[in-house]
Amino acid sequence: MEIKGAIFDLDGTLTESGEGITKCVQYALEKLGRPESDLEKLKVFIGPPLMEQFMKYADMDEATARKAVEYYRERYKPIGIYETSLYKDGDIMLKRLKNAGKYLAIATSKPQAMAEEVLRYLGIYDYFDKIMGADLIGPRQSKKSVLEALFEEIENKDKSKYIMIGDTKFDIIGANLMKIDSLGVSYGYGNKKEMLELGALKVLDSTKEIADFLLN
Repeated sequence: MEIKGAIFDLDGTLTESGEGITKCVQYALEKLGRPESDLEKLKVFIGPPLMEQFMKYADMDEATARKAVEYYRERYKPIGIYETSLYKDGDIMLKRLKNAGKYLAIATSKPQAMAEEVLRYLGIYDYFDKIMGADLIGPRQSKKSVLEALFEEIENKDKSKYIMIGDTKFDIIGANLMKIDSLGVSYGYGNKKEMLELGALKVLDSTKEIADFLLN
């Protein structure tokens, strides 16, 4: 299998962003009178679209979930967005792939502008040929819809040449719906068994393993 392009999820795949995300969810729940002191429980918010997860986690209706997202961003924009770091040797992996001529893209459920800001903050923005995030307010929220928008802008649309790399079932499901191959990573926030059962080719344990696999 010749892989021309690697499409990366962001949170939990390239970036260790749990602190910022969970603290912002905690802040939003507190403002809505539904406090949660255990940040570990809030890690379920890393990966899926925020609105969907607020509705599921706290049994909120759509209007309340929308307000929760507003409160989340109230803390995220000035503080939470910077409570993140690059996974070990992530920059080395990207440099290896870029030097080998791979097309690199981002497909994330994080809003577009925020994704770009995180990538700039971590110094890896310039590695990517295309960055696609979710709408701040709009229909592009699911991984499938983000991937659809990405492929609308990719010049070479032969999906057999691309692979999705992510840390949760949402990445694998999105790839399946788009009929592209996928890889999971074990160091993020998802479940290895779940990703393999959904059809991930492999679940890798480090950024080095990602580069080794794609350059084989």
